[in-house]
Amino acid sequence: MDVSTHFEDLSNEILFEIFDYFHALEIFTSFTLLNRRISSILQLILLRIVILKTHCRCQIDFLSSHLTFHAHQVISIKTFDTIRDDSSIISLLFNRHNFINLKSCHFFTINSLTRLENVIKQIKNLNQLVSFSIEQPNNKNLNEHYKYDFTRIILLNKLSSLRSVVLLYPNDYLHISNYTSIALNLISLKLWISGSPSTVSIYSILLILRLCHLIRYLSIVIEQKTDDWQIINMK
Repeated sequence: MDVSTHFEDLSNEILFEIFDYFHALEIFTSFTLLNRRISSILQLILLRIVILKTHCRCQIDFLSSHLTFHAHQVISIKTFDTIRDDSSIISLLFNRHNFINLKSCHFFTINSLTRLENVIKQIKNLNQLVSFSIEQPNNKNLNEHYKYDFTRIILLNKLSSLRSVVLLYPNDYLHISNYTSIALNLISLKLWISGSPSTVSIYSILLILRLCHLIRYLSIVIEQKTDDWQIINMK
């Protein structure tokens, strides 16, 4: 006699392992309301949010509706700010939800019109954050006010958890001279220093090095904005 095993008959341990291979949107799309046991397990698993440029607004709204009850389970966010049919997705997520247990946060291509006040407010209080990254293409500007706030909050962060920071948006970092030291437990740092030759040079690296007491991995892109732009990579 053949014996068949249904997905929902698997042990909790195996289900936890399976769910670990999916990001949050996939989990909610595939397993929500499957049965009471699966629903109870979904209350316990760790969640990773991945939003790509190919996603659409209806998918984000669907994800957000479930995050109303699961935002505290999110430990990782990796998202583009502009998707197939909408923008300011980063602001939308952080305005609707509090990700109190976030450990990894990566933003890509932030729209210049996106309002980031609530994003910055939340990040300031993330006491489990280990990795933070913003990657901005050369042709996409980030509001100067937000550049300053992200730099100050992340590099002056006193949280013992923070280990890795990537701030890949053009910034002259002149205000960094007012800092006494960068986040004490930071071991990996990647920056994009950009400005005129009078404010940005190879010596800008010395200022960073003076503050990086425990940094093991340092990568700096120096961009001098002249008639003929010159870009210098330092690692």
